[in-house]
Amino acid sequence: MVFFSISIRQLLHWLFTTKVPRATRAVSHFMGFFSTQDSLEDQLGPAMVFALWRDAARYPRAQKYLREMTIPCAHELVLEDSDRIITSPILQIRLKTLTIQQLRDVLHPTKLVEIIQRLAPFTWNLLHTFSASPNASRKRRKSDKGEEMVTEEEDWIDDPNDDSNLESGEADPGDFAGHGWRKDYPGFARNPVFAILMTITMLAFVRNRATNLLPLILGLFFKISGTSSRVILMLSNAGICVSGRTVKRLKVRITEDAIQLAVNLIGSGQVYFTIFDNINIFLRKAQQRLSNTNNMINATNAAVVGVEGVDPFTADDLAEQLALRGRRANATAADILPSPADDEIVGRTFTALIAERIVSFTPGNSKWSERKDIVAGVADMMPKDRPFGVFDVNEGSKKGVVEFLQQAQERSTLSQTVWSSIPRRDWLFSNNLRAGRRDRTEDINSMERLEYVQELSAPFHFALQASHMLMRVHYGHAVEDPGSLAAHKGLLSRKWDVSKPNYAAAKSLIRHSLIARILHCVMVINGFTLYSQLSQWTSTLADIQTIALTISTTFATATAAQAAQAAALVRNMKCVNFTRNGDDWMAHSIYFIRDALFFSMFEKAVSFADPGQLIRVLKYWHNYARECAEVLVRWKYELTDKTRRTLERSWFINRWGILGRAIASDLYLEQLNLWVKRVFIASGSGVTIEYIIRKGSACVEAFRDLTHMVANFFGDADRSRRSKEIKFTQDLEALVTEMQRRNFHVVSKDGHFVPAPPKKARRTTTQNVKAPEPPRSAIVDVFVKGAEEWNGKFKDFIKSTTFDPVLNGYPPDTQPSAGPRDTTLDTNTVFDSLTHNPLSIEGYIDIHGSNNVADISGALGGGGDFDGVE
Repeated sequence: MVFFSISIRQLLHWLFTTKVPRATRAVSHFMGFFSTQDSLEDQLGPAMVFALWRDAARYPRAQKYLREMTIPCAHELVLEDSDRIITSPILQIRLKTLTIQQLRDVLHPTKLVEIIQRLAPFTWNLLHTFSASPNASRKRRKSDKGEEMVTEEEDWIDDPNDDSNLESGEADPGDFAGHGWRKDYPGFARNPVFAILMTITMLAFVRNRATNLLPLILGLFFKISGTSSRVILMLSNAGICVSGRTVKRLKVRITEDAIQLAVNLIGSGQVYFTIFDNINIFLRKAQQRLSNTNNMINATNAAVVGVEGVDPFTADDLAEQLALRGRRANATAADILPSPADDEIVGRTFTALIAERIVSFTPGNSKWSERKDIVAGVADMMPKDRPFGVFDVNEGSKKGVVEFLQQAQERSTLSQTVWSSIPRRDWLFSNNLRAGRRDRTEDINSMERLEYVQELSAPFHFALQASHMLMRVHYGHAVEDPGSLAAHKGLLSRKWDVSKPNYAAAKSLIRHSLIARILHCVMVINGFTLYSQLSQWTSTLADIQTIALTISTTFATATAAQAAQAAALVRNMKCVNFTRNGDDWMAHSIYFIRDALFFSMFEKAVSFADPGQLIRVLKYWHNYARECAEVLVRWKYELTDKTRRTLERSWFINRWGILGRAIASDLYLEQLNLWVKRVFIASGSGVTIEYIIRKGSACVEAFRDLTHMVANFFGDADRSRRSKEIKFTQDLEALVTEMQRRNFHVVSKDGHFVPAPPKKARRTTTQNVKAPEPPRSAIVDVFVKGAEEWNGKFKDFIKSTTFDPVLNGYPPDTQPSAGPRDTTLDTNTVFDSLTHNPLSIEGYIDIHGSNNVADISGALGGGGDFDGVE
């Protein structure tokens, strides 16, 4: 060009008009479109040349002409992108054939972005330039050293991803929910990718409503998250989501697919178990007038869960199982009492649990040089033993249970003969099932006689009763007993109403009080007098094991509590004077540590799916004696090995597939109930049993997955939340400091006496005036009290629950008459009730527990270690 003085215009004219074959092939290749390349410049040669021209233009008039030339060029490219998007079958979802698996597969944090980038490269880059280019302010504020640009205003707070005020961990920086995008877009408070994706999908949906992937997902997300119909209509008009009517049809389709999945599991031959529980929804609660238009929906929710590792059951298995009925007649009281071997394993478990809490919650433990090895060593110390939808039936009654079982059989599509030929498991309302079976002993077949049902109580409901027991025994009186839970509740300023307690609040108080007592025991053993000394303490694995063993034997046994409570009584002739050498304060603390450690042992067994440890704890929980005895006797005498292995697996559900993250199976159903009643419930007059069955129950698990994926994709990250960690450490310090001030865990020379409420005086004549009885201590061993309740009653229990092969049925269930009420543990609160559990489980934190993957305290719900419920 230089030698022959040929201009660029002449060269280009010759290249695109010449008939030379080799030049023509080269030009054709240059004009081709290569979709596999990454950028538009690499895909289309003229686009690269045009970009070079635009950047090389030095004259304003030339720049103006180039900008005018981009209009028709960009129009054609955008139109091509739009055509590819609206004709792509990947982005078109047909409701009639939609499945839950499709929803889970399509919406992935990066998959949708990759699809749009591939189908509309020019439009994506155009919008990316528009939204992701730094403005003048960001350019000015960028330092010469290449540091990150800051936001446009220093006091700017409208940042949804700013969690600087949260005590939480960072999300994975590699996905869209994390903060990794900030490196590519420094100074931005929003992720431009989200805006680009929403813009393209909105435009495509407006042009062709069949291109509905993201609008369909977002419409369902908004609806099940409680967005009003008017807001959804506005968003639908803007092209962001589908209409409300489409969402309703979508919910019906997802529900049908969810039920079909359960039916497929039942008919597959795989072993499964069914959990069901009543679900009650109070409608129009505020309309309590003379007309009284409020009412309640009483229904039954059920979940079908597959069991792996067990061969399918057959009719022979049912016959073998039925042959064991009545074997409990050989049971003795020793079968429900702990053995020396149990005591030995419990002692080792207590030591491991104490060591675990010392390592986890000692202030300053992050500075221990060998902490990682200590954590691993403490973990090795722990001993080891070995959805179906809503039914329009009130399962909270005997008749309701029978109706539910019949409807379950009909919905499963199995015949009555097949359905009743194998044993099935129900975990709740065993009394209703037993009563229903008793009334049907003379019926025509195994299905009608309910012989295929194996009823057993489930772990979460044991935990509820155990929490009630802990609060009843140890709530105490704040003034008379500074080591009681009432005193700790006041010291920590826990605001929850004691007349309306909830499970998470009670469990949080118990957990934090236990941790504080263990830390104070560490101070006593080491001779520390200040909390700061504990913060500066460094330890080794051997030291922690020794201290944990000392705490387990000195501050967590009934023998230690009895020794601390030993007393001498001196009676004066004129009046009654008492001098006590014992210490009720310390005895109460020891009893509480022991009882709370049993609860922790039970929760640990559930989280690691260890049925041996779980059953061992039941031998000590005499406050829930009848249900504990039922499990223990049935486990030993009336279960085959195959059935026992099945029950071991069906007690636990691990949704995450992570070791130590199993939850109780009945807690899983309570979680589904919560989402049905409070999250995925219809609004206004839409709350009907028909709506719940057809649109809001069987697909709960799919709804949970969908809301989780959408929220994560658009920046609501899963965080390792320790929502009140700072306050939690302050709470521990306050409790430990108060114990040190009161000189707890050291027997007082003067003694501390905690009186029990006086007995009700009997009516007597003036001639029969009785001398005042000596005051009783309110500090008692609840295990001893529980054992006393079994005196003379174990044989009656066995007699009333044993199958009689001669009568071919069960004897009448006669409840023993209640004796005089023992008021020793009364505190004039709702915890005094012996027939009703006052702990409410209506909130999210009650049922779901901790969001921290590393926190095992969610095995039985009730929040995590760092949750302080107000």
